[in-house]
Amino acid sequence: MLSCKSISAVLLCLLVTACGFHPLYTPSDPNCSVSYPLKIATISDRKGQILRNHLIDLLIPAGAPLKPKYTLEIKLTEEILDTGILRDETANRKQVTLTAAILLRDSCCNIVYCHSAVAINSFAILSQNYYADSVTEEYTKKETLRVLAEKIKLLVSAYLDSHDKN
Repeated sequence: MLSCKSISAVLLCLLVTACGFHPLYTPSDPNCSVSYPLKIATISDRKGQILRNHLIDLLIPAGAPLKPKYTLEIKLTEEILDTGILRDETANRKQVTLTAAILLRDSCCNIVYCHSAVAINSFAILSQNYYADSVTEEYTKKETLRVLAEKIKLLVSAYLDSHDKN
């Protein structure tokens, strides 16, 4: 015989799935090709190109639509700070902060959504090996761009899912 708690848990699960609830932070399914009706504008600099490519993979994997309803514009800024300071005042750790100012415009060029997203990562500095330091810094920047793209995807998809009901 089922207990009252187990019956209520099953009913709760059925009610949550019936309301259209879907988890926002689950990894995207590679077989799912849900594309949003938007065009991603060019982002300046090499970091911008990498971020744009990540966003294309996440938001419009089937390709840009012929007549997009929205245009996503992003202004990317980068800041690198010394965080680990040794006694001789040299850095042994750096922090990379990437900030994206997000603008979503409709087809009439009106701003419908404005937000910012920040991704922070850090890396160690080895005083003996310049090549290893530069490779580590580049890898850290690329990983930070990937995380930033995931955050932008969450923000934009949450907006579009709640406002674009066509």
